[in-house]
Amino acid sequence: IALETDRLIAEGRSPEDAAYEARRRFGNVTLVRETFHQRRTIGWVEAIPQHLRRAARRLARKPVFSATAVLTLTLGIGATTAVFSLVNAVLLRPLPFVRPEELVDVSHTIVLQGASHVDQSDATYLYYRRANHVFTDVGAYQTVAVNVSGAGDAVHAERVEAARASASLFRVLGVAPLAGRAFRESEDLPGGAPVVLLGEGLWKRQYGADPNIVGRTITVDGIAREVVGVMPDAFAFPDDRTALWLPIGVDPARTESATFDLHVVARLRPGVSLDAAAADLDQLLPHVPEAFPGRLTANAIAVTHMHPLVRSLRDTMVGGVSRALWVVFGAAGFLLLIACANVANLFLVRAEERQHDLVVRRALGAGRGAIVAELFFEGLIVAAIGAALGLALAQAGLGALRSAGSGIAIPRLAGVGIDRGVLAVAAGITLLIALVMSVIPALRGYGAGVATVLVQTGRTATAGRSRHRVRRALVVVQVALALVLITGAGLMARSFQSLRSVPTGFESARAVTFRVALPDADYPTTAAALGLVTRALDEMSALPGVASAGVISKLPLDDEGRRDTAVFVEDRPLAPGEMPSIHQVVYVSPSAFGALGIPLIQGRTFARPDPARAPLDVVVTRALAKRHWGDAPAVGRRIRFTPTGAWFTVIGVTGDVRSTRLDEPPDETVYLPLVTAPGPAARDGGAGAMRWMPRDLTFVVRSAGDPRGLVAPMERTFRTLAPAIPIYGLRPMPEVVARSTARTSFTLALLEIASIAALLIGAVGLYGVVSYMVSLRVREMAVRMALGAQPRALRWQVLRQSVTVAAVGIALGLAAALMLVRFVTALLFRVAPTDPATLLGAVVVMVGVAIAASWFPAQRAATIDIATALRPDV
Repeated sequence: IALETDRLIAEGRSPEDAAYEARRRFGNVTLVRETFHQRRTIGWVEAIPQHLRRAARRLARKPVFSATAVLTLTLGIGATTAVFSLVNAVLLRPLPFVRPEELVDVSHTIVLQGASHVDQSDATYLYYRRANHVFTDVGAYQTVAVNVSGAGDAVHAERVEAARASASLFRVLGVAPLAGRAFRESEDLPGGAPVVLLGEGLWKRQYGADPNIVGRTITVDGIAREVVGVMPDAFAFPDDRTALWLPIGVDPARTESATFDLHVVARLRPGVSLDAAAADLDQLLPHVPEAFPGRLTANAIAVTHMHPLVRSLRDTMVGGVSRALWVVFGAAGFLLLIACANVANLFLVRAEERQHDLVVRRALGAGRGAIVAELFFEGLIVAAIGAALGLALAQAGLGALRSAGSGIAIPRLAGVGIDRGVLAVAAGITLLIALVMSVIPALRGYGAGVATVLVQTGRTATAGRSRHRVRRALVVVQVALALVLITGAGLMARSFQSLRSVPTGFESARAVTFRVALPDADYPTTAAALGLVTRALDEMSALPGVASAGVISKLPLDDEGRRDTAVFVEDRPLAPGEMPSIHQVVYVSPSAFGALGIPLIQGRTFARPDPARAPLDVVVTRALAKRHWGDAPAVGRRIRFTPTGAWFTVIGVTGDVRSTRLDEPPDETVYLPLVTAPGPAARDGGAGAMRWMPRDLTFVVRSAGDPRGLVAPMERTFRTLAPAIPIYGLRPMPEVVARSTARTSFTLALLEIASIAALLIGAVGLYGVVSYMVSLRVREMAVRMALGAQPRALRWQVLRQSVTVAAVGIALGLAAALMLVRFVTALLFRVAPTDPATLLGAVVVMVGVAIAASWFPAQRAATIDIATALRPDV
């Protein structure tokens, strides 16, 4: 009672009022001590409901404080949980196969112009499978796309992703069909029974989950096939888009030793490492030409430095997306730390406001555990509500992540969700946040002396500068972390800008594309296939508003349809042991160059295709011409695709086109006419045996105006000519270009969201600290103004203190950014990770935010009413 009386007198109360108020508050000290003693004797479990009720009441009395803390944690926990769900599903969760750690991908490294990595050929796959000593079994597959009929409806077919798989692949992966069986070895040979395995998704979507589907016949690419089984959704191999599987049909009697178009999966024997498996295959590779004579010779293996490469199947399936996901996850973690620092600052301010009350409770017998428990349960309630709202926010955000991720082909995306592992991580984060928000304020509140606190409460704040150090340190942490995020987002933005400024070599504006596949069963001859394509192009070109229409086998910046082949140049014979260069081959109609806006630099393009005539003409890009003939004219030169094949004459040179990715050099491409001489000898038979055209084609239609009006007429025109052929991939050409930068834009978007949120939270934290400092120094500033201090000087003093705190955070953030930017180096394009302009921009942004956050408190300090501030009851 005496201590409380002194404190009230120090606040300006009269001795009589102070004594009366102190006796009113703490008159029955004995009862208070007994109450604390009773609470100590109650067990922890029994006391939890009481602590929760009292904590909830205290938080309800501070709605602004509680709402700010909850919303801040909601943002931090929600972002972290959503990104962790993505990382967990894609990178951390085991593959859905039996003992997935034993599964490996088997391919080859190679040193050859145009290639550094190749997969397996028929010969290498068969020989490795037969002669290896490190695998229990080996399987092979190819990714394809097929037309599949619906439930008894061959007219309305659907284009789906599929895989041609060996019968051994399903044994290697160890996944049994949901219904029916997998392929038999006899079905995995040329001439085997036409069978098919359906995916569970296609079975439900197209066939209504018919329980009698096994044994039924469906049409795949115009061929009737018996359904022998249904694979579960969890199988999803080689990726989530695979809807069905066909036998691969590798013939041991007729192999291609140098095609390298097979993907191979194997299961390691127990105790065999990746290096040991690669070493075993390295000893087998030189014997492949002996077992399977062909284009893959011992000399070719030696010259190209070809070696087997054995990698974990998980690493192969994840691909290059892992670095981007870890960078985004790190950004989300930084955002969570910033949110925690902000909320911890709020709890520190609240603890200091309640410090007098906590010290009085100590004087009355409350132990350290009681005080820590009181603050812990307040923090637990705030953290739990923030976590619950954060999980809801994460669940909503995962839909957007799935949608954005599908544009960059993130593997295993269908499995992204909030599972038990994610919930466990969220629960751990919640408890950790509650501890951080309670322990630090509790230690500060419990460590202060009773008499010191009760006496200092009524004084000005100038004597207690040490009380601000922790809050300032938390603000420094927020500023530093925010600067790291802004730097990362700035580097990605510069990189994205550089990518968008790269010339593609074609005009994407006002162009629309769609893909079709003409099954051999429906169009068995080149004449039949060419007739459909020619009629479609003629009718589309006649549509109102169409400037030009063409067909191409490989659309620029699209992943589908790529073909690469060796090119032999007539006037540049190869030296002994030298390998030919590898170039991309694209089949085009004459009008495709105009439809895509690819400029013709020299010569001419092709004549109208004729199934009875296959001219030996080619058009090449400027980069290819430069490689082989330098500055000399390329028109009239000759090339061929096999050492003894027919010579093709270069009739034209086009501009360079970035056919694969914008961050790679332009492709050195050979354009062939739509109907050309090289091709499978058995395609047409007889005199037309060597006349061939590709069956997977992309139509490109260029509009004179808005291309959106052409979509419906284009579809209608083609469906009228070929109602059984599905149209897929219908999209404007700018979307194709945007998709090529999807990974960069995906990472950039998430980093920008994280950095903006970090700026807002950091600004709120800095504003809160500066505002609180000003409120504690109201009397001091009023006295200084009464003694002649100018408002401008007070404003500048507050701004200087705020910017000083921010400057410390900026310095630490710059140091951290310079250490961490190496993790995003692989994601950058034409931007140095220590780009001075980006670092300077990040610093300017943080300084601007610091000034903006402290301006209003500084302005309030400069406009203090002296009479009001110096009143005794203030």
